[in-house]
Amino acid sequence: MDDDMRRRMVYGLLNLALGLAAAWLATYLTNKILGNPAVQKQLEG
Repeated sequence: MDDDMRRRMVYGLLNLALGLAAAWLATYLTNKILGNPAVQKQLEG
């Protein structure tokens, strides 16, 4: 495996990992600020 292919593979893996972390963090913070919608539905129903 040459340097360019290794660089692209590491870049892709980091991109995937950081994208997943950002999506999880956004969901986590939104639920902390506004409350979890699943819990609110249980309380209303």
